[in-house]
Amino acid sequence: MRFDIAHKRGLLAVGACAAALVVAGCGDSGSSDSGSSDAGSGNFPAAEKATAKYEKRPTSIGIKTPVGAEIPKGKDIAFIQCGVPACATEAEILKTATDLLGWNLHSINAGSTPEEIKAAYQQAINEKPDAVLSSGFPRALYEPELKTLNKMKIPVVQAFVGDSTGDGLTGVIGGPVASEIEGKGMANFILTHSSSEAPKVGQVYVNGFETTVNVADALKGQLEAECAECSTEDLVVPVSSIGSDLPQRVGSFLTSNPDIEWSSIAYADLMVGLPTALKGAGIEDANLVTLNLNPAIAPYMSKGEFLRLGFMVSYPESYWREIDLLARYFTGQPYEENLDDSTLPYWAVTEENLPSTTEEFPAVVDYEEQFKALWGLG
Repeated sequence: MRFDIAHKRGLLAVGACAAALVVAGCGDSGSSDSGSSDAGSGNFPAAEKATAKYEKRPTSIGIKTPVGAEIPKGKDIAFIQCGVPACATEAEILKTATDLLGWNLHSINAGSTPEEIKAAYQQAINEKPDAVLSSGFPRALYEPELKTLNKMKIPVVQAFVGDSTGDGLTGVIGGPVASEIEGKGMANFILTHSSSEAPKVGQVYVNGFETTVNVADALKGQLEAECAECSTEDLVVPVSSIGSDLPQRVGSFLTSNPDIEWSSIAYADLMVGLPTALKGAGIEDANLVTLNLNPAIAPYMSKGEFLRLGFMVSYPESYWREIDLLARYFTGQPYEENLDDSTLPYWAVTEENLPSTTEEFPAVVDYEEQFKALWGLG
């Protein structure tokens, strides 16, 4: 099944408490034989080894243990959906999974302001569903409502946030560990392919978006661990620049820092329009890495237009993991396996292993069949 997954990281602006809609360790995720044929520089062998691992397409969803019990039908699942069009895609992904289990998924529009988000969680409280799912909302925005849901014994599962499981959050998929893995993955790729023994790396991320900051910190930390002479220069952009003048900001940033060889762009949506802007600024030798890919930017990679890496964790596998967690919760089975972000199917997509420039693609080709087998539906 094809999902039109517009990457939504960072699209949720919530004023001073802006929420990062992020994502994202392979662990025992398996791999295919296809990887990058581009040899590394030889300057950083540990980084090259790590990069080679992630350039192999994962073959496992990262969960091995079947639910092992009959999953009850008829569960009512509320999905707190953010107020931008891309977020509707998450509901589509989740609904495909809940339909298989005979559950009812309904979305609650959370808008984009703190007041609207709190109101959406209050609506969930009023509706008394069997579980509440959401993505990208820091718990600070709905802490009182989370406590109420906890008292009502309604599980709450969140995805792609800087929060961790516990204290009212039944589960977090794509939390702090994921951000660390993503940042380190991009750093290792840069070190592997840089022509310099001490590259200076530009980092472009969004003001107030917690997960983009976490990824940037992890990238910088990995660079420092592997290369004492490496350095970073940051460009922190406002939410309002996304979809407007962000390409020009990045062009000016790189023009002002001509010694930057590689740049990390926080997530795929920030890449849109960058090649044109960079060429217009007279920049010809930039190397860009980002998180995830979509058909809007994949052609940049295939055409050699600055984009060298899309370090991704596929959203269908991540959101179906939320449903798998609930299946175990409802049947009284352990779900610690679901909470291990190191086993999410991360993939370093490059020009050499890019599957498509026109369609969205999962990391794990047969993820649906693997989840069905866990649920006794295979």
